[in-house]
This record gives sequence, structure tokens and C-alpha cells, in this order.
Amino acid sequence: MMLDDFTESIFSLSNYNISRFDGEDMNYRKMLRSLKNVLYGELTERQRKCILLYYGEKMKMKDISIELEISISSVSRHIKKAKYKVEKTMKYYF
Repeated sequence: MMLDDFTESIFSLSNYNISRFDGEDMNYRKMLRSLKNVLYGELTERQRKCILLYYGEKMKMKDISIELEISISSVSRHIKKAKYKVEKTMKYYF
């Protein structure tokens, strides 16, 4: 799986029941743990909010900008920086 595909689809995994794997896929679990560490250890609060709203809630940048009271370009920059940090860290581990 390409890292961009991973980044774009990872937030939908939070709704997926991880117990269905019954320990069969340790790489999957390691990847989720690593992603959680990146989200809560490497990203700023604003980056995390933007990326979770954009990928997790499927919100448009315009709607995110209204909710967070920042410009659309700021939302775009936060998402871009967050994706870079996620990609950089996940490439290191995988």
C-alpha cells in the first residue's frame, strides 16, 4: 500500500473493529500504534484537528476553516504539514 493511500484511508480504520484480526496481523496493529503515536506525539493540536476533520469526518476545507475560525489556506497548510510528518515518521518505521 502506498503511504499516501495509507494516509488518506487510515482515519476510516478507527471505525473498524480491530478485534476481528485476532492477533493475526501484527504489522497492522504496529502500524495503528505508530500512527497513534504520530498523531498525538508529533502533530500540533491544530494539525491534528485539521487532519482528523478532513480525513476522519470527510469535511471540506472550507467547513473546517469555518469551524476552527482560520483561513482555508491555513487549513490546507496544516493538513499538508501533518501529512508530511505522518509520512516521514511512518517511512522511518516501515
